[in-house]
Order: sequence, then C-alpha cells, then structure tokens
Amino acid sequence: MLRLTPRLVRRALLPASYLAFLAGMLVSSAIFFHTRPFDAKAAILSDLQSPDDNPRGYGASAAATAISAILLAPAVTVFHRQLRPAHPRLAVTGVVMFTAGLASATAVGILAPFTRGYTPLHVQLASAAFIGISAGAWLHLLAARAAPALLVFQFAALLLVIFLCYGPVDFNNDRLFTSLAFWEWVLCVDCGLALWALAGRIESMASVKVWDASTFATRGDHREPEANPGNRF
Repeated sequence: MLRLTPRLVRRALLPASYLAFLAGMLVSSAIFFHTRPFDAKAAILSDLQSPDDNPRGYGASAAATAISAILLAPAVTVFHRQLRPAHPRLAVTGVVMFTAGLASATAVGILAPFTRGYTPLHVQLASAAFIGISAGAWLHLLAARAAPALLVFQFAALLLVIFLCYGPVDFNNDRLFTSLAFWEWVLCVDCGLALWALAGRIESMASVKVWDASTFATRGDHREPEANPGNRF
C-alpha cells in the first residue's frame, strides 16, 4: 500500500490534479468553441462550466474542477503533518484556509449542473476557492521558511486575488489583459506554481529529517567503549 509521503505528493498527486484540471478544461473548451471562433477572452471558467453557456461541454470542466480539488486534499494533510511540530499556529491556519478553498472548488464542480448564470453562491464559492488555496499556500510557505522572494511573490498574489474578488474591479472583455478569463487563468497558474514550490520545500525538509534520523541512529550504534568499565558502580 502506498504511503502518503511528500515525495508521493510532488511526484504523483500534484501532477494528477493538474492533468485532470487541464484535460477537463481542454475538452470543455473544444466543445464550447466548436460552433464559434476561438477567443481567449471568452474562455471564462464559469462559462465553460455553465449548462447555459456550454450545455454539451460543461460536465467535463465541472468534473475536472471537483476531481482536481479532491486530489489535492491528501497533499494538505502531508503539508500540515510536516509543518505542525515547528509552527503549529501557521500550520493549523494554513490547513483551515486550504480546506475552505478545496471544499469551495469541489462545491463549484458539484453544483455546476444546478447553477444558472453568475449566482451569488457561485461567485462566493469561486472567490473562496481562489483565496483559500492562495492563502493556505502562503501560510504554509511561511511556516516552511521558504525563500523570501517566494514569500513576497505569493503574498502579492494573495492580495491580488482578494482585490480581484472583492475590490472595485470592472473587467473589460474587449481586451485580453482586462478580461475576466485572463485573470482567472493567471490565478490558476499561480495556485499551481505555489503548490508545486511548497511541495518541493516540504519534500526537502522531509529528506533532511530522514537523514538526521539515520545519522543519529548510526552514531548511536557505534558508541565509544567506556574507558574504565570496572569503575561503573
């Protein structure tokens, strides 16, 4: 039986999650743009998962969203297990944010067949998914003592997510860089990169712990003989 290790997370679970998400979105996009000219500004995640806008292809992207989030759940367990001994508060807060984000993403996928348009529930769940995953990644990177540049970058990304979700933003789909689709995909890429960097950091920390434990055990098995065993009592 496979053990849930940092190596398994980085080498199997994360790639499987990314692949499931991308494959589902590609299938959904192919159906969505089959009867219309391709326009990157129109590749809005909510529209791809909408039974109104994409009646024949929404199922692929909705399932991909839920499956990719479910595949990430064991990774959060590994992150928390590795970081809790040294930084319990950061680890607990991070796992709470991760859980909220992944649960929201799963709910978005599961509720897609029953969602009509941009309902308040759908918008809030999508916002919670992005913010939860981004915040969880940053908090766990902070607990893992990641590189300062990475911490600053991810914190800036987290602020950007919050601003895009709740700030006075007026998306303009006439241009790519002001379109909702562009920023949704940017946030998806950021979440993926942050998780990959975090998994790499966790894996290296776990390797150091294993090396230290083996070194200690080796030294313990080769103790120096006592100078004068006769004076033991």
